[in-house]
Amino acid sequence: MESECFLGREWEVLEQILLTQGPEEISELPITMGDLLGDDDLGTACFYLPPDEVTVAARFLAAIDVERSVAGHADEIAGTFRHGDVPDGYLEILGRYLKHVRDLYTAADQAGEGVAKLVQG
Repeated sequence: MESECFLGREWEVLEQILLTQGPEEISELPITMGDLLGDDDLGTACFYLPPDEVTVAARFLAAIDVERSVAGHADEIAGTFRHGDVPDGYLEILGRYLKHVRDLYTAADQAGEGVAKLVQG
């Protein structure tokens, strides 16, 4: 199976949402945790999550109510924008990104595969 999930700069916001949804050692798995494959010391790193941890991440993501999770962080997210104005549709975009992450992990889990992640900070 080959699939991509590009989160852009929103990966940090998405990780903050996920961190409130469960224990840190599990809620960090989908975005930034895994075995470090490489780091350029300039803010870009590549991680690999093996199949057994993909299963844990997939189950964690399947249990999350995406819309409720994003909505629960609306005030916090608003604080990251000038004047606290969240652009129209931004929360929905975050929800779509989380669903895409969930779908990617579900598919990888079903295929018994690991997930490689490139994180640019």
